[in-house]
Amino acid sequence: MARADKASPGACVNLSAVALPLAIVPTALLMLLSLYKPLYLERYVLYSLIGLALLLGAALDRAVRHGRLLRVTAVTAVLATVVLLVPESVRLRTSESRSDNVTALAEVLREQATPGDGVLYLSVKRRAWTLAYPPSGTQLSDLAQALTPVASRSLYGTELPARQIRAHMLASPRILVVTEPPGSPVASTGTDLMKRRTLAAYFDRCRTIQVDGAQIMIYETSAHC
Repeated sequence: MARADKASPGACVNLSAVALPLAIVPTALLMLLSLYKPLYLERYVLYSLIGLALLLGAALDRAVRHGRLLRVTAVTAVLATVVLLVPESVRLRTSESRSDNVTALAEVLREQATPGDGVLYLSVKRRAWTLAYPPSGTQLSDLAQALTPVASRSLYGTELPARQIRAHMLASPRILVVTEPPGSPVASTGTDLMKRRTLAAYFDRCRTIQVDGAQIMIYETSAHC
């Protein structure tokens, strides 16, 4: 079976035609859109690094075919890249690299929950923290949720009207409140303000547990705290 030792010019053109737009267009397009509405997050265009990897691979392949000096340079570049990137890659796989620790949050909820407790997210977006690792084995009742993300076909699910949430809160003697850590911006919708006012008026905060990127505040009625 015949084997081509050298890439044909057409193959090189095709590689560039695919890799170059893939490396540039997604990031450039998202950054342009962000001038009108903030949308840019690195993870949205992480796949475009495939284009850069293809271009670098082609450059290294050409380097090792053209003389000893270029081969030494290519090997040195690869080794330097590995030395520089491996520690960062390892760090990114630790819990300290994240702005929040959802596994730790789920574990605290599991440890603190008692039968009959309710859980309350002071912002609907904070419910996402426990979707990946729900505190299984507990009898926590989500006091504000109307439909789950699956049922509502949304990222966070939907919440009940403010009046029903308030009624559920008043019927619960102990509430585990999940919210942002101190100093973070807080949600200010009408429903979120109602949650805070109801907690302040009818409950006492008995304990606060800090978790990476979040906090859990345990509220109880005055008779139980």
